[in-house]
Amino acid sequence: MSDQFFQPVPSRPFQEVWTYAGFWMRVVAHLVDSILVWVGLMLLGAIISPSVSITIFDKQPGGGGGDYSVSYIQPADYMIMSNTPHIHWHGHGVLEMAWLVLPALYYILFESSRLQATPGKLLCRMRVTDLHGNRIDALRATGRYLGKYLSFLIFGIGFLMVAWTRRKQGLHDILAGTFVIRRELEAEAPPFPPA
Repeated sequence: MSDQFFQPVPSRPFQEVWTYAGFWMRVVAHLVDSILVWVGLMLLGAIISPSVSITIFDKQPGGGGGDYSVSYIQPADYMIMSNTPHIHWHGHGVLEMAWLVLPALYYILFESSRLQATPGKLLCRMRVTDLHGNRIDALRATGRYLGKYLSFLIFGIGFLMVAWTRRKQGLHDILAGTFVIRRELEAEAPPFPPA
């Protein structure tokens, strides 16, 4: 046998390649984005509608059982009716609109920007592209965002589709014509030893 067969194979440099982003990496990115959006909404809520501590005292009819009290934090633009335990809204609606609009703007603007990704996706080295690998526009990003509601309404199956579709697309990706791709390091294949 030739000694050249047993010679060590030289190490090959790593190169960056783009692959379809898998289910669990997308879950991690979504968790990061959810935390960022939640913190932003909490800060905005503290500015728009500061919370106050409300304690309700109510005596049960007939004197049986004595007094009870409930104490909790509630936004100041809500009114508490203590006779019947329910919340009656009489606020201005700005906070409620922010809870609907800001998450949508977060995803739509980041994914259609030059970054092509939300901060969570950037952290996981991902980006959102169209079917040709190009940056998506705001209209397509809006369709993708609204498609997530449909993915959610069918018991989350639209999100789970990422795990088994060939190109790792969720229902919202298929509807919007998008991919989520991820940059990974991959070693070049070593040359085959001589026969």
